[in-house]
Amino acid sequence: MNRFLGKIFIGLFLFSVTACYGSWNIFYDGNNVDYRTRSLQDLKDTEVSALSGKYRVLVLTDTHFGSNRKNPPVEKLYDWLDSVKGTDKAPVFALSLGDSTDTGSQAEFDEYLKFCNNLKSRYGIKMIFNSCGNHDIYQSHWDNWKNNCYPHTSFYKFKTAGLSWYCLDTASGTLGRQQYEIFKRAVESDSNPKIVFSHYPLTEYNLAFGLGETTERNLLISSLLKNNVLCYFGGHNHYYHCLDMGLKDYCCPSFCYNEKWVVLCVDEEKGTTSVELIKN
Repeated sequence: MNRFLGKIFIGLFLFSVTACYGSWNIFYDGNNVDYRTRSLQDLKDTEVSALSGKYRVLVLTDTHFGSNRKNPPVEKLYDWLDSVKGTDKAPVFALSLGDSTDTGSQAEFDEYLKFCNNLKSRYGIKMIFNSCGNHDIYQSHWDNWKNNCYPHTSFYKFKTAGLSWYCLDTASGTLGRQQYEIFKRAVESDSNPKIVFSHYPLTEYNLAFGLGETTERNLLISSLLKNNVLCYFGGHNHYYHCLDMGLKDYCCPSFCYNEKWVVLCVDEEKGTTSVELIKN
Protein backbone atom coordinates (compact mmCIF):
# COMPACT_ATOMS: atom_id res chain seq x y z
CA MET A 1 0.00 0.00 0.00
CA ASN A 2 2.80 2.40 0.90
CA ARG A 3 4.54 1.60 -2.39
CA PHE A 4 1.28 2.26 -4.29
CA LEU A 5 0.79 5.61 -2.55
CA GLY A 6 4.41 6.48 -3.27
CA LYS A 7 3.89 5.88 -6.98
CA ILE A 8 0.80 8.07 -6.96
CA PHE A 9 2.71 10.84 -5.21
CA ILE A 10 5.61 10.64 -7.67
CA GLY A 11 3.21 10.67 -10.63
CA LEU A 12 1.36 13.73 -9.32
CA PHE A 13 4.64 15.50 -8.59
CA LEU A 14 6.01 14.88 -12.06
CA PHE A 15 2.75 16.02 -13.63
CA SER A 16 2.70 19.22 -11.58
CA VAL A 17 6.26 20.23 -12.43
CA THR A 18 5.81 19.94 -16.17
CA ALA A 19 5.00 23.64 -15.96
CA CYS A 20 5.84 26.37 -13.49
CA TYR A 21 2.22 27.31 -12.93
CA GLY A 22 0.26 24.08 -13.20
CA SER A 23 -0.16 21.31 -15.71
CA TRP A 24 0.62 21.55 -19.41
CA ASN A 25 -3.06 21.09 -20.23
CA ILE A 26 -1.90 18.17 -22.32
CA PHE A 27 -5.08 17.85 -24.36
CA TYR A 28 -4.63 21.32 -25.84
CA ASP A 29 -3.14 21.17 -29.34
CA GLY A 30 -1.33 24.52 -29.04
CA ASN A 31 1.05 22.94 -26.54
CA ASN A 32 2.16 20.42 -29.18
CA VAL A 33 5.20 21.47 -31.17
CA ASP A 34 4.04 19.52 -34.25
CA TYR A 35 0.81 21.52 -34.22
CA ARG A 36 2.72 24.80 -34.07
CA THR A 37 5.34 23.95 -36.73
CA ARG A 38 3.44 22.47 -39.66
CA SER A 39 5.33 24.70 -42.08
CA LEU A 40 8.26 27.12 -42.20
CA GLN A 41 6.92 30.57 -42.97
CA ASP A 42 9.10 32.66 -45.28
CA LEU A 43 8.74 36.35 -44.39
CA LYS A 44 9.02 38.38 -47.57
CA ASP A 45 9.87 42.07 -47.88
CA THR A 46 10.28 42.86 -44.19
CA GLU A 47 11.58 46.23 -43.05
CA VAL A 48 15.02 44.68 -42.63
CA SER A 49 15.24 42.95 -46.02
CA ALA A 50 17.49 45.66 -47.51
CA LEU A 51 19.91 45.82 -44.57
CA SER A 52 23.52 45.35 -45.61
CA GLY A 53 27.02 46.26 -44.48
CA LYS A 54 27.53 46.78 -40.75
CA TYR A 55 24.67 47.05 -38.27
CA ARG A 56 23.64 45.96 -34.78
CA VAL A 57 20.80 43.84 -33.46
CA LEU A 58 19.37 43.96 -29.94
CA VAL A 59 18.90 40.46 -28.46
CA LEU A 60 16.57 40.14 -25.47
CA THR A 61 15.33 37.03 -23.73
CA ASP A 62 13.30 36.04 -20.68
CA THR A 63 11.78 39.46 -20.09
CA HIS A 64 9.06 37.76 -18.00
CA PHE A 65 6.55 40.59 -18.02
CA GLY A 66 4.03 39.92 -15.25
CA SER A 67 6.45 38.16 -12.91
CA ASN A 68 5.44 38.44 -9.26
CA ARG A 69 9.11 38.16 -8.27
CA LYS A 70 10.64 41.05 -10.20
CA ASN A 71 9.82 43.69 -12.78
CA PRO A 72 11.94 43.78 -15.93
CA PRO A 73 14.40 46.72 -15.80
CA VAL A 74 12.96 48.60 -18.77
CA GLU A 75 14.31 51.99 -17.66
CA LYS A 76 17.88 50.65 -17.65
CA LEU A 77 17.44 49.50 -21.22
CA TYR A 78 15.89 52.83 -22.20
CA ASP A 79 18.82 54.69 -20.61
CA TRP A 80 21.28 52.60 -22.59
CA LEU A 81 19.33 53.09 -25.81
CA ASP A 82 19.32 56.84 -25.15
CA SER A 83 23.12 56.72 -24.80
CA VAL A 84 23.59 55.12 -28.24
CA LYS A 85 20.70 56.77 -30.06
CA GLY A 86 21.76 58.35 -33.34
CA THR A 87 25.12 56.55 -33.40
CA ASP A 88 26.34 53.48 -35.25
CA LYS A 89 26.03 51.58 -31.95
CA ALA A 90 22.23 51.85 -31.99
CA PRO A 91 20.46 48.56 -32.83
CA VAL A 92 18.33 48.63 -35.97
CA PHE A 93 16.10 45.66 -35.12
CA ALA A 94 15.62 43.18 -32.29
CA LEU A 95 15.31 39.48 -31.57
CA SER A 96 13.25 38.41 -28.56
CA LEU A 97 14.06 34.82 -27.62
CA GLY A 98 10.92 33.92 -25.68
CA ASP A 99 9.47 33.89 -22.18
CA SER A 100 8.38 37.41 -22.98
CA THR A 101 5.66 36.89 -20.36
CA ASP A 102 5.59 34.97 -17.11
CA THR A 103 2.36 33.00 -17.51
CA GLY A 104 1.13 33.93 -20.99
CA SER A 105 -1.95 35.89 -19.89
CA GLN A 106 -3.30 38.63 -22.14
CA ALA A 107 -2.60 41.26 -19.47
CA GLU A 108 1.07 40.26 -19.51
CA PHE A 109 1.19 40.40 -23.29
CA ASP A 110 -0.35 43.89 -23.09
CA GLU A 111 2.64 44.95 -20.96
CA TYR A 112 5.08 43.32 -23.36
CA LEU A 113 3.50 44.99 -26.41
CA LYS A 114 3.68 48.40 -24.72
CA PHE A 115 7.39 47.78 -24.18
CA CYS A 116 7.88 46.72 -27.82
CA ASN A 117 6.02 49.80 -29.07
CA ASN A 118 8.35 52.00 -27.00
CA LEU A 119 11.39 50.34 -28.57
CA LYS A 120 10.03 51.07 -32.02
CA SER A 121 8.58 54.54 -31.53
CA ARG A 122 11.24 56.02 -29.21
CA TYR A 123 14.37 54.30 -30.49
CA GLY A 124 13.74 53.54 -34.15
CA ILE A 125 13.99 49.78 -33.83
CA LYS A 126 12.47 48.66 -37.11
CA MET A 127 11.10 45.26 -36.11
CA ILE A 128 11.03 42.83 -33.20
CA PHE A 129 11.18 39.19 -34.27
CA ASN A 130 9.83 36.88 -31.57
CA SER A 131 10.56 33.32 -30.50
CA CYS A 132 8.01 31.36 -28.50
CA GLY A 133 9.03 30.40 -24.94
CA ASN A 134 7.71 27.79 -22.55
CA HIS A 135 6.32 30.43 -20.15
CA ASP A 136 4.48 32.10 -23.03
CA ILE A 137 2.34 29.03 -23.73
CA TYR A 138 1.70 27.74 -20.19
CA GLN A 139 -1.97 27.34 -19.27
CA SER A 140 -2.97 26.90 -22.93
CA HIS A 141 -1.86 30.40 -23.93
CA TRP A 142 -0.44 29.56 -27.35
CA ASP A 143 -3.20 31.60 -28.98
CA ASN A 144 -2.23 34.62 -26.87
CA TRP A 145 1.38 34.37 -28.04
CA LYS A 146 0.36 33.83 -31.66
CA ASN A 147 -2.08 36.75 -31.68
CA ASN A 148 0.27 39.21 -29.98
CA CYS A 149 3.82 38.40 -31.10
CA TYR A 150 5.15 39.24 -34.56
CA PRO A 151 5.32 37.43 -36.96
CA HIS A 152 2.43 35.43 -35.41
CA THR A 153 4.11 32.13 -36.21
CA SER A 154 6.81 30.39 -34.18
CA PHE A 155 8.72 28.74 -37.07
CA TYR A 156 9.92 31.13 -39.76
CA LYS A 157 12.78 32.63 -41.72
CA PHE A 158 13.64 36.01 -43.21
CA LYS A 159 16.54 37.55 -45.10
CA THR A 160 18.70 40.63 -45.00
CA ALA A 161 20.86 41.52 -47.99
CA GLY A 162 23.40 38.74 -47.47
CA LEU A 163 22.18 36.64 -44.53
CA SER A 164 19.36 34.22 -43.81
CA TRP A 165 17.78 34.22 -40.35
CA TYR A 166 15.86 31.22 -38.96
CA CYS A 167 13.63 31.03 -35.89
CA LEU A 168 12.99 27.57 -34.38
CA ASP A 169 10.19 26.68 -31.96
CA THR A 170 11.66 24.93 -28.89
CA ALA A 171 9.01 26.10 -26.41
CA SER A 172 8.08 22.50 -25.61
CA GLY A 173 11.72 21.55 -25.00
CA THR A 174 11.98 19.73 -28.33
CA LEU A 175 12.06 20.46 -32.05
CA GLY A 176 10.01 17.43 -32.95
CA ARG A 177 10.84 15.32 -36.00
CA GLN A 178 8.55 17.32 -38.31
CA GLN A 179 10.13 20.71 -37.57
CA TYR A 180 13.66 19.30 -37.74
CA GLU A 181 13.10 17.73 -41.17
CA ILE A 182 11.56 20.92 -42.59
CA PHE A 183 14.42 23.01 -41.18
CA LYS A 184 17.07 20.59 -42.45
CA ARG A 185 15.71 20.71 -46.00
CA ALA A 186 15.48 24.51 -45.89
CA VAL A 187 19.05 25.16 -44.78
CA GLU A 188 20.46 22.59 -47.18
CA SER A 189 18.92 24.48 -50.10
CA ASP A 190 19.97 27.92 -48.79
CA SER A 191 23.52 28.99 -49.73
CA ASN A 192 23.52 32.15 -47.58
CA PRO A 193 25.41 32.41 -44.30
CA LYS A 194 22.83 31.93 -41.55
CA ILE A 195 21.87 32.99 -38.04
CA VAL A 196 19.53 30.75 -36.02
CA PHE A 197 17.65 31.72 -32.88
CA SER A 198 15.20 30.02 -30.53
CA HIS A 199 14.20 29.89 -26.87
CA TYR A 200 16.06 26.83 -25.61
CA PRO A 201 19.86 26.94 -25.72
CA LEU A 202 21.73 24.65 -28.06
CA THR A 203 24.44 23.02 -25.92
CA GLU A 204 23.83 24.38 -22.41
CA TYR A 205 21.96 21.71 -20.49
CA ASN A 206 21.10 21.46 -16.81
CA LEU A 207 18.29 19.11 -15.74
CA ALA A 208 15.20 20.46 -17.55
CA PHE A 209 16.94 23.52 -18.99
CA GLY A 210 18.05 22.37 -22.41
CA LEU A 211 17.05 20.21 -25.35
CA GLY A 212 16.86 16.94 -23.46
CA GLU A 213 16.76 14.53 -26.39
CA THR A 214 20.46 14.15 -27.15
CA THR A 215 19.98 12.51 -30.55
CA GLU A 216 17.76 15.37 -31.69
CA ARG A 217 20.23 17.93 -30.37
CA ASN A 218 23.17 16.24 -32.06
CA LEU A 219 21.32 16.07 -35.39
CA LEU A 220 20.49 19.76 -35.11
CA ILE A 221 24.11 20.68 -34.32
CA SER A 222 25.27 18.60 -37.29
CA SER A 223 22.86 20.42 -39.62
CA LEU A 224 24.01 23.80 -38.32
CA LEU A 225 27.69 22.97 -38.80
CA LYS A 226 27.19 21.60 -42.31
CA ASN A 227 25.15 24.52 -43.61
CA ASN A 228 27.13 27.68 -42.94
CA VAL A 229 25.42 28.77 -39.72
CA LEU A 230 27.48 31.55 -38.15
CA CYS A 231 25.83 31.57 -34.73
CA TYR A 232 22.92 30.28 -32.68
CA PHE A 233 21.10 32.29 -29.99
CA GLY A 234 19.05 30.78 -27.16
CA GLY A 235 17.91 31.86 -23.71
CA HIS A 236 15.84 30.03 -21.09
CA ASN A 237 18.66 29.36 -18.60
CA HIS A 238 18.86 33.03 -17.54
CA TYR A 239 22.67 33.27 -17.59
CA TYR A 240 25.23 34.13 -20.27
CA HIS A 241 27.48 31.55 -21.87
CA CYS A 242 29.26 31.28 -25.22
CA LEU A 243 30.79 28.19 -26.80
CA ASP A 244 32.75 28.25 -30.06
CA MET A 245 32.20 24.90 -31.74
CA GLY A 246 32.72 25.87 -35.35
CA LEU A 247 29.73 28.15 -34.92
CA LYS A 248 29.20 30.48 -31.97
CA ASP A 249 26.58 29.09 -29.57
CA TYR A 250 25.22 31.87 -27.33
CA CYS A 251 23.11 31.23 -24.25
CA CYS A 252 21.80 34.72 -23.49
CA PRO A 253 21.03 36.17 -20.03
CA SER A 254 17.57 36.95 -18.69
CA PHE A 255 16.68 40.60 -19.16
CA CYS A 256 14.31 40.45 -16.17
CA TYR A 257 16.35 38.52 -13.62
CA ASN A 258 19.96 39.22 -14.69
CA GLU A 259 19.36 42.75 -15.99
CA LYS A 260 21.60 42.11 -18.99
CA TRP A 261 21.16 41.91 -22.73
CA VAL A 262 23.18 41.15 -25.82
CA VAL A 263 24.00 43.14 -28.92
CA LEU A 264 24.81 41.22 -32.10
CA CYS A 265 27.24 43.09 -34.36
CA VAL A 266 26.90 42.08 -38.01
CA ASP A 267 29.23 42.77 -40.91
CA GLU A 268 27.53 41.31 -43.96
CA GLU A 269 30.29 42.28 -46.38
CA LYS A 270 32.85 40.23 -44.44
CA GLY A 271 30.30 37.59 -43.42
CA THR A 272 31.22 37.96 -39.73
CA THR A 273 29.38 38.43 -36.45
CA SER A 274 30.40 39.28 -32.90
CA VAL A 275 28.52 39.82 -29.66
CA GLU A 276 28.64 42.41 -26.90
CA LEU A 277 27.19 41.64 -23.47
CA ILE A 278 25.62 44.76 -22.00
CA LYS A 279 25.60 45.00 -18.19
CA ASN A 280 24.03 48.37 -17.46
